[in-house]
Amino acid sequence: MNKRVLAVCVGLLADLLLFFRRPLFDQTYMFPWDFRYVQVPLISFLADQLRLGRLAIWDPFTYCGDPIFANIQASLFHPFVFAAAFISGHFAPDLLPLLLEWAVVAQIWIGGISAWFLFRKIGAGIPSAFAGALIFQTGSFVASRMEHIGTVMAVAWMPLAWLFVFRLRDTVTYGSLCGLAVSLALSLLGGFPQATLAVYVSTVVLAIVLWSFRMSQLRTVLWTLVGCAISIALASVQFLPTVQVTENGVGKYRAGWLSAFGGGLHWESLVSLIIPNHFNIFDLAKFTGPGDPTFLYLYSSIAGLVLVFVAVIVSRTRTVFVFASLGLFGAFFMLGESTALWRWMYPSLPVQVRIGIHPEYTYSIFTLSVAALAALGLDALRIRNAIKWMIALIIGLDLLLVGSNRPMNTASILDEPGLTRFSFDGDGGLLRGVRELVNRQIPPARIDTLDASINWSECAPLTRVPTADGCSPLALENIIQARLLLHEGHKWGWYYPVANAESPILDVMNVKYLLVGPKGRGKVESLPKYRHVASFQNHEVFENLTVLPRFFLVHGVRQVISPEEARQLIERQEVDLHKAALVTDTPPPGIETNDGAFDRVEVLKYEPTALKLSVTTPVNSLLVLSEQFYPGWDAWVDGEREKIYLTDIAFRGVVIPPGSHTLRMEFRPGILTCGSIVSGGSLLLVCYMACFWKRPIRVPSFRKADLG
Repeated sequence: MNKRVLAVCVGLLADLLLFFRRPLFDQTYMFPWDFRYVQVPLISFLADQLRLGRLAIWDPFTYCGDPIFANIQASLFHPFVFAAAFISGHFAPDLLPLLLEWAVVAQIWIGGISAWFLFRKIGAGIPSAFAGALIFQTGSFVASRMEHIGTVMAVAWMPLAWLFVFRLRDTVTYGSLCGLAVSLALSLLGGFPQATLAVYVSTVVLAIVLWSFRMSQLRTVLWTLVGCAISIALASVQFLPTVQVTENGVGKYRAGWLSAFGGGLHWESLVSLIIPNHFNIFDLAKFTGPGDPTFLYLYSSIAGLVLVFVAVIVSRTRTVFVFASLGLFGAFFMLGESTALWRWMYPSLPVQVRIGIHPEYTYSIFTLSVAALAALGLDALRIRNAIKWMIALIIGLDLLLVGSNRPMNTASILDEPGLTRFSFDGDGGLLRGVRELVNRQIPPARIDTLDASINWSECAPLTRVPTADGCSPLALENIIQARLLLHEGHKWGWYYPVANAESPILDVMNVKYLLVGPKGRGKVESLPKYRHVASFQNHEVFENLTVLPRFFLVHGVRQVISPEEARQLIERQEVDLHKAALVTDTPPPGIETNDGAFDRVEVLKYEPTALKLSVTTPVNSLLVLSEQFYPGWDAWVDGEREKIYLTDIAFRGVVIPPGSHTLRMEFRPGILTCGSIVSGGSLLLVCYMACFWKRPIRVPSFRKADLG
């Protein structure tokens, strides 16, 4: 690395350290909103499991158990996230948010360096490329999306992917193909499919645009597609489980949750190209704009915007038109339903495609295209390099002063305490008190909420208070069907707090304690099945007197066709779930009627991915486990494999013969094994190819004579 490249890298790092100085160097600040309440709780579970020498594959705290390894939002297999979780788990449990912030900024830095090399590749000089890199790493997308670190971790690898497309255009080498595949795989592992889609689509579109402008051969497009395929294989350890959980979850109904035309940025967002605070997005108390304020920031500096027009008007090279085309494509994509063409096109797309498209998360394409055009525009000016460096510094200073330390990328812990391992909204007594209640039994009892904070459901892996609820767009379909007994809603929803506190499904869910806000206290106090047991700030705790144990035996079974039918039977009170179970399968034979007086279930072992029970019953019985049913769980009774039945809408059931027996269950998801094998094999292939980094890939050609 020569001194100029090193200086550029140091300069880009300094820019980022200044831009994110508060969350990186002051522990009273951190990234805002979903970073604190979605990503940190999920990744904290990974840190906890790594400290115990285990992988995080099953979360026992959320939704009566949830396959966290399949939740791509957790980014569990991303090397930067994994490293942060490992360090936190073994050395610094309280520093996980800070470690994650550094991991994200490190990737932005890599993205900035990659952008600089990309702009150098397309002909920009050193200061011009530096200006473009500044726009990418602290401009509109990165500055406004820090609450969703998955989007940033996905988009940070876009410049590198585009760079390797240009290298494939020049010469198809093993190194270029490997680089493209690895950059796209890291984007996929970033944990936000909608942003990753923008990276993949824009990479392929770049190859197509280069070919259409006769700047490359068709083989560039084909090899780009090969790189995409290899990248998916590399990330299969995450990709395949996520596909499976989507098929088993509410994610497949996401098109119903989206608007009729899929959403997109408002036209008004374009105002922020010139006036970034037009809608008062820097002071949310005064916010006046449409929609989400974080989608109303497209600012890339005034000088940067001027340079875009300089590139288009003055330079007018084919390279400029390539990036202008990408910019127009990015603008169309991000505006989504705000354009007539999109409203015509979107409904005709297959549902499987529509559920993965959120146009508002694709403005990274527009941002990187603007950065490229600004670099080319600055390079087109016939001025000394010293002046170009001054313009680059002005752009960086503009973006720093306008975008740094804003609500969309920085939150004060003093103003909003949020959650930690030891306090809930700044109240340590509340979290300690609830933990003491649920931990009186093994496994800990579950809670649910009525008119209480969503954070009990959303942040259970961090609070370590088990809940029957959750808040994830990848929630399993059957648990949501069960939650619909508690709250009216749609099959594509994923957060349904208790509204009907009388439902017997709470008993089956092992919800022993109901946390109630001030408005709901009177409603619950009037119900005989609840007893008030504790009061905390803004929370009343009621004990469910009819709750069932986590594991219990029943002596009646009724077959249902689907979880929906089971829900309807429970709603009509046609079944007593304390005595009988609803099985979505051929009923297990030989279940005998009994009063259950001599039934015994003792917990011998309870871990996230394994449990062991001692069960005694005088007759053939069905053991109901208030744990979510999901492919990958296996059961053995006295060492003999037994079938697990889908029971009571979302839970597990196992037949227990007369006598005393030992039941063992383990979670061994085959899809994780399959994904690991594919990823491991692909990684070996990529490493082998990397040994021949500069060697051209030669595809055998066949003459007619060779074909006989």
